[in-house]
Amino acid sequence: MTTRTPLHATKLPLRTWLLALWFILQSDKGVSSIRLADIIGVSQPTARRMGHVLRLLVARNHRLGGAIEIDEMYFGGAPRSDPDKPRSGRGRKGQPRTTKTPAMVVVQRPAGSEPGTPAGEARACVVADLSLNETERVLEASVTPQAHLMSDEWKAFVAASTGFANHDTVCHARKEYARGTVQANAAEGFNNRVRQTIAGVFHHISPRHADLYFHEIGFRWSQHVVASQKIRKARKGRTILQTLWDRVPPARQLPAVFIMAVGCQIRRTKAGGIDVRSIAAVFG
Repeated sequence: MTTRTPLHATKLPLRTWLLALWFILQSDKGVSSIRLADIIGVSQPTARRMGHVLRLLVARNHRLGGAIEIDEMYFGGAPRSDPDKPRSGRGRKGQPRTTKTPAMVVVQRPAGSEPGTPAGEARACVVADLSLNETERVLEASVTPQAHLMSDEWKAFVAASTGFANHDTVCHARKEYARGTVQANAAEGFNNRVRQTIAGVFHHISPRHADLYFHEIGFRWSQHVVASQKIRKARKGRTILQTLWDRVPPARQLPAVFIMAVGCQIRRTKAGGIDVRSIAAVFG
C-alpha cells in the first residue's frame, strides 16, 4: 500500500508514520525534528528524514487559477563579518552584505467570502534569482493562463504577466499597498508566515531542502475555511471588513494529504542525503 509513495520501502511501522503525520497536521507552525523524535520515540536523524518524507506527502503540483497574488521573498541570514574584507560600497565592491536565498511566492485567493469557503492554496519555490526567466518558469508551472495576477511593479512580474488573462499592480514606491481589490497582501502574509515558522520552529533551513518546507507551510495555509466576517476600524479610523477563519481539523485534512501521495518518491543517497523523485518538489 506504500508503493510509489514517499513511504515506499519504509522499515518503520505505519503507526509511527501516521503518528508523526498527526502531530505535524495538528501543529500551528510545524514540529522540529528534535521535538518529533521525542514524541514518536525515534532518533533525531530518523525524525528529520521522516519530516522530509511527510512534507513531500503534502506537496501539490497542479496549477492554480482565479485571482493569484505573486511576490518575492528572501530567507537565510547574513554572512559572518570578516575584518579582512571591507563591506560593500558603491559599485558593489568588497564583501557582500547578505547571502540570503531568493524564493518566489504564489498565493491563490479564496473563491468567495461565504462561511465554509476554503482558503486558496499557497506555493513557494527557491529560484536562482528574480530574473524574467525564473519568473516565467515558476508562473508557467504553477498558474493557469486564465488567472488574474496581482503583484507589485517589479519589472520581471510585469514582463512575465503578458501570457495571462489580466495583471494588476500596486506601486510600493508611492506607498500604495492596496487599491480596492488590487493588492498582494496575502502573498506578503504568506512570506511572513514562512519567516515566523523558520525562526520559531526550524531556526534554519537549507536552500537544497527549502522547497519541502514550503510544501508543508503552504499546505497548512490552505487548510482553513471562512468562518465569518466582521466590520472593524483600522488605525487611521477607516472601516474595513475583516474575514475570520476556522482551521480544518487534522482528521479532515487526511483525505487532502493522501490524494496526491502516489507518484512521489524519496530515496536516501549513498552520501547520506535524500533524492526526491517528484515534480512537485522542484515546482515543475
